[in-house]
Amino acid sequence: MSQSRLLHTIDTDHEILRCVTDTQGRIIYVSPALSWSLGYSRGDVLQMDFADIAKIYQPSQQFSQDEIALESIKAGFYNAVLSRLERDPQLMSVRVDKVARGDAGFFIFWFDAQGTEFLHDDIFERSERLVERVEALGQIPGQQKKKAPKIDNIHMDDSELRHFINMSNEMFGVYNRDGRFVRVNYAFNRILGYVDQDLRTFSFLQLIHPEDRAVVERKLETVIQAPDNNEMTASFECRSICKDGQMKWVEWVLKSAQDHVYIVGRDVTDIRNHEVELDAREQQLSEAQKIGRMGHWSWEVGAREICWSHQIYQIFGFKQGEFKPTFENVNRLLNKRDLTNLYQFFQKAVLEKRDYSIEFRIKNAAGETRHLRCGGRCHINEKTGNVDKLFGIIQDITERTLHELELRDAKDAAEAAYASKTRFLANMSHELRTPLNAIIGFSEMMQRQLLGPMGNPKYVDYIGGIRQSGEHLLDLINDILDMSKIEVGKYDLDFEDMNLAKVIKLVIHMMEGRAHETGVRILSENLADDLQIRADRRAIMQVLLNLMSNAIKFTPDGGVVEISCRALDPDNVSITVKDTGVGIPKEKIPLIVRPFEQVASAHTRPHEGSGLGLAITKDLIELHQGELRIASRLHEGTEVNVRLPTHMSMARLDTETDLETSAVAEDDFAVAF
Repeated sequence: MSQSRLLHTIDTDHEILRCVTDTQGRIIYVSPALSWSLGYSRGDVLQMDFADIAKIYQPSQQFSQDEIALESIKAGFYNAVLSRLERDPQLMSVRVDKVARGDAGFFIFWFDAQGTEFLHDDIFERSERLVERVEALGQIPGQQKKKAPKIDNIHMDDSELRHFINMSNEMFGVYNRDGRFVRVNYAFNRILGYVDQDLRTFSFLQLIHPEDRAVVERKLETVIQAPDNNEMTASFECRSICKDGQMKWVEWVLKSAQDHVYIVGRDVTDIRNHEVELDAREQQLSEAQKIGRMGHWSWEVGAREICWSHQIYQIFGFKQGEFKPTFENVNRLLNKRDLTNLYQFFQKAVLEKRDYSIEFRIKNAAGETRHLRCGGRCHINEKTGNVDKLFGIIQDITERTLHELELRDAKDAAEAAYASKTRFLANMSHELRTPLNAIIGFSEMMQRQLLGPMGNPKYVDYIGGIRQSGEHLLDLINDILDMSKIEVGKYDLDFEDMNLAKVIKLVIHMMEGRAHETGVRILSENLADDLQIRADRRAIMQVLLNLMSNAIKFTPDGGVVEISCRALDPDNVSITVKDTGVGIPKEKIPLIVRPFEQVASAHTRPHEGSGLGLAITKDLIELHQGELRIASRLHEGTEVNVRLPTHMSMARLDTETDLETSAVAEDDFAVAF
């Protein structure tokens, strides 16, 4: 029984196990259900003491402790063992209330086999009311039954009654059996709009909407044709027509008595409109829940059953009426691993007074596993401050959950394949680098003719080509190896203090030969000689070589490449490499820092390369907790800016820098990485 129904029926429900005793333990009231459970008549039980029918223990699962004496019992919850006639004792939970009436005190015992029936705070008020009833019935020893006071009949003459009738919002009318109105009250005239003279010219049926007249005519005929000495009543709800043509819903009651039919009508138009609106909203809610595969539920604290909407029955695969949504029945459908979680969900919601959401699995009526999400909110009792009700939704998320599992498996498989590819490239790079070093070494010996002349001079040119190709291939393999190390997180940085200007000058010296071959000038006038940073020297050298190499490679004959550095603030420095080359299309800038991405295709690009240079550069800068920014204008040149901290910590940041893009002009584009 739910707590709300219990509280409405507890004062009169004879099926509740309860009794009342005085402070000496004498039973002065026992419910029929308790006396039947004990196996005695009520009269026999009223001759007994409480100790004859029950023993009280502390609320524990261990029942070996001593019995609690009646005089030691305080208000609260206990365990009880009922002593039944010619049957085994029965273990029960019991709520004990203590009520004082003047100088006398009483114990009220509420027995429950489940231990959840009488948790509600309002039960104590019922205990007081029960004692009042017992006292009123004269069942308390030494007291007599109270007599009800005598009240004279109140008489009201017709003139006074008419005032009350005209003040009412109900329509009252007296109608002759021959089909004419005799008189009506003011509400009849006001609601329907007819004056008395109008009503005397037509019958009651003419007030009824044509579509409803057939049903109303049969009911009216039944009342009119009833014998004078036999009062007949008929009630119905129909549409009634007002004088101005409007239609109102009216609830009519007709009663025949002597020569007249007495009519009472109540305007229920607003109620019907609200019902129609409510039905429409409920239909919308139902359709929305069907689309969302969800339903709503509510649970009163202490109740055995949960109230489900129709959609939840469908989610669980049952028809309404075939399945009783008690905790025991729901638990049988739950996955064993989720059983404890769902129980804790309700328990925490009640104790902590917080809203909760939980996901769990069930086996529905067809034996299929379904993944569900349950969200609940708490209703706080304003009087007690405690949670007295939970309500929420249950949603079927099976398809979404299975899709997420598939995506997770696909992601794991892709990551495993990517890791395998990275390991393969790393292993192959090592395997290829060893013979390439031998090819390059022997080619250099043969090109220098260390062991004697080659004979034909063309062989020297061929050997030079072999050496250059081998060195180029070795550079590509080294890039792949570095990229693989970075991707798997095995690129170790060796931090040291260094003068940034000296490192840049060394890079310029290394690139001067290539710049001279392509007719490109290198400018380095804006170098701050006193810039000190803490970083990995080899990584910074590789970053600068990659940037300078790209700038020279994509700058035509007669162009300029400028490199500079400056301090932004005490904690950061900036390195800028600027060229007057071909530039980069704005849609390509976000792509060129990805591994193996190049601006031109393999068939149209005029320069060789693996497409790993900028990708490695970006990763090395991020390993230093720095930032790479590229700005370019097509056919005018590119500017690359590197921002680095002056004091690099040993810990590597695990967060990745998000892309920030901003258009400068139609053909000018800048991207920060």
